[in-house]
Amino acid sequence: MTTTHRYPVPELSDLPEDIRAKVLEVQQKAGFIPNVFLAFARRPAEWRAFFAYHDAL
Repeated sequence: MTTTHRYPVPELSDLPEDIRAKVLEVQQKAGFIPNVFLAFARRPAEWRAFFAYHDAL
């Protein structure tokens, strides 16, 4: 894990495949990965729920 300030975030290679694919899609579109995406990825179930809600909006 890398550390953003004091909050550890996982490496892309450590993420579940579905989350990694979505994060890489965002990186391709935006040119960077928002820290919140990686921070949420520490808890995959919550990540999936949040982004399912986000995508529904």
